[in-house]
Amino acid sequence: MLRGLTGSAIRTCCLALMAAGCSGGPEAFLVQPIDSYALRQTLGGVKVALEPLFSKEHARAHFPGGEAFEEQGLLPVRILIENGSQQTIRADRADFQLIRANGQREAALSPRDAFEMVKPPVGWWAVLPILGPSAAAYQNSDWYKQFESRALKDIPIPPQGSAVGLVYFYFPGTDTNLTGTRVAFLLRADSGEERNFEIALQGRRDIPGQGLQAEPGRPETRTVQTPQRPTRIEGAGGGVIIRSPVAP
Repeated sequence: MLRGLTGSAIRTCCLALMAAGCSGGPEAFLVQPIDSYALRQTLGGVKVALEPLFSKEHARAHFPGGEAFEEQGLLPVRILIENGSQQTIRADRADFQLIRANGQREAALSPRDAFEMVKPPVGWWAVLPILGPSAAAYQNSDWYKQFESRALKDIPIPPQGSAVGLVYFYFPGTDTNLTGTRVAFLLRADSGEERNFEIALQGRRDIPGQGLQAEPGRPETRTVQTPQRPTRIEGAGGGVIIRSPVAP
């Protein structure tokens, strides 16, 4: 297919193919009703839910290339906001902090800082050395757009309005448990009123599946007990004792 083309033409052709695969931009967030999230809080009619993209599998499912975050110490937290109050509110990234179990506080990262923390995973174009640095530059540019477009925006949220987006934090890849970690932030109303939220996080990397504790949309897991029949016990003197099962 590429026979007879010059090196410049081949590079142009390959980059065009890459653009075709990426031109659709980031996929829209798939969210569930906010009350279905495990990590949530309501203040003054404003509902907020958090979903940490903690495990490698969870991050990959919600962010292209997210499998690189765990080892390089990036923790994206998805923020969902429903404004049930009578005032317009705003959410500013600068007002978000991650509080570690030891009390240490980490300010939220800008999309640019989050992008620069991690290296993009290797794509299929890595096996085409003829593309040279132009492919790497294109890949980095496109990946940065993912960080920026998915970030929580500082825009007005009117009454009955909603917003969703990621806030990025540094969290060492060697730490496998979110227990004891909290996200603290405030939402400001146009009147100057502030609502201060503090929500504890959940999730583990060292136990398979535990990193998805806060993932919405999963059916509720229930333990179904098999009905027990009354127990018949023969007494020593020939009598019979009928023991009813213990009610759950």
